[in-house]
Amino acid sequence: MLQDAGRPKPRRSFGGGWLGPAVLALVFAGVGVGVYQVYYAQTAFETDVGEQKSIQLADGSFVRLDTDSRIRVRLNGAGRKVELLEGQALFKVAHDARRPFTVSAGGATVTALGTVFDVRRSSQGVEVVLVEGKVRVQAAGGPDQILTPNQSAHTTRQGAKAQPIDATTATSWADGRLVFSGTPLQKAVSEVNRYLTHKIELDAPDVADTVISGTFRAGDRTAFVSAASDLFSLEAQPQPGGAVKLVPHRTKNP
Repeated sequence: MLQDAGRPKPRRSFGGGWLGPAVLALVFAGVGVGVYQVYYAQTAFETDVGEQKSIQLADGSFVRLDTDSRIRVRLNGAGRKVELLEGQALFKVAHDARRPFTVSAGGATVTALGTVFDVRRSSQGVEVVLVEGKVRVQAAGGPDQILTPNQSAHTTRQGAKAQPIDATTATSWADGRLVFSGTPLQKAVSEVNRYLTHKIELDAPDVADTVISGTFRAGDRTAFVSAASDLFSLEAQPQPGGAVKLVPHRTKNP
């Protein structure tokens, strides 16, 4: 039965187990790091669905590129510029006061010196999360926002709005974890789907807005489907093409 709109949805916890806080040195020095000497040429990097990639730039900065993401990088004597064309990336910026480090995405610009921050671009706008240091977020239609650690800024056509956030949870994807804390089930499914070529379809309106908490490995569809099915009494139905649909479990007549 659907709950009354005026009543808070219950929080449910499931799956995974906590794997510890992200260790940035390990994240950026992981398998697949490439060293690119990019000073005066423009270079692009991208990942496929379910793939993550660590990139070391010639200035000493590091980029962790998330699933289905694409960036364009240009380093020269005047500055260091990255354009996030799609997806999400975590940046660890080498200090160089003479050459600002800027990331542009969907009309927003993030400027940093010696800091760690995350930028995500989606159809809802651009979200910036600050892990360490300080950044300036500029967006058309509003004043600049200066972020301090554990703050985020979501940009829209009206500008950027800063708010508190748990940066460790928000950047957990960088070491292969998806952490949900008070997240509606439908939103959790959408997040899991970012790492899957064969998606999860949720067809269970009664529980779609119920908030859940839990930790999963990115791309582990089996664990998420199993946990959600057990917790919400759902049935996993294979679909043509490889997708799986979660529907309310059917009770057999006696």
